[in-house]
Amino acid sequence: MKYLFVLLIFATVAGLVYWRLRPYLKIVRQMLGMVRDARGMNNGGPADLPRRQQSTQSGGEKLVRCAACGTWLPSSRAVKLRASTNSYCSHACLERAADAPHATRRSAS
Repeated sequence: MKYLFVLLIFATVAGLVYWRLRPYLKIVRQMLGMVRDARGMNNGGPADLPRRQQSTQSGGEKLVRCAACGTWLPSSRAVKLRASTNSYCSHACLERAADAPHATRRSAS
């Protein structure tokens, strides 16, 4: 019974210490992730991208312009409709363009 009580106290103290250190552990995890990404960039690209995507992006992939906001992006990342030739940078831009089909985007030039 005495060992169970000591184990319960130890588990409670360990839980409280972890609870207080959790934000710092999250920061350390983010920093290590940034270091891993930086190393991946030095080695030719992010480590979590497949080889196929790395080769197309570095090989001069065609850029397309979002029909809703005007952002330029690689054609492999563009959201396209089968019935239209327009490309969009995200589903949010696609929905925005569908909500206001007659609104025109103004450019600085």
